[in-house]
Amino acid sequence: MSDLETLHEELLEMLDALEFLCANPTPDESALAGLRYRLTRTSGARRKLVESLCITLQMTLPKAEIAPIRALREANIAAMTFSSDHIGTWSLRQVMKDWPGYCAASKQVRQTMREQIALERDTLYPYL
Repeated sequence: MSDLETLHEELLEMLDALEFLCANPTPDESALAGLRYRLTRTSGARRKLVESLCITLQMTLPKAEIAPIRALREANIAAMTFSSDHIGTWSLRQVMKDWPGYCAASKQVRQTMREQIALERDTLYPYL
């Protein structure tokens, strides 16, 4: 299994764990803080690896095959911006103040992350 596949599996497990936490009527601050930290670290490692793979592929693939790689890089930047905005908006203090609001916002981010992982799988796995 490649490093990217491992990171994808870990992220999907963490997204499931976050979904489980959001199903609770009140927040578990400690569990949420730890999970958000791990998600941020793992997602950052995934983004760096995806960027590295894309750069390598852009240098080695025939020009006719580069468009999907470029599109993935652009999607990766957009996803990172969306995620950063979410984290900036939803500090742990803000989450504790508005748990239902956070859970709704988190649902959107989780969906975006799942879609990004699917795009990465579709685009990069054939080359791994």
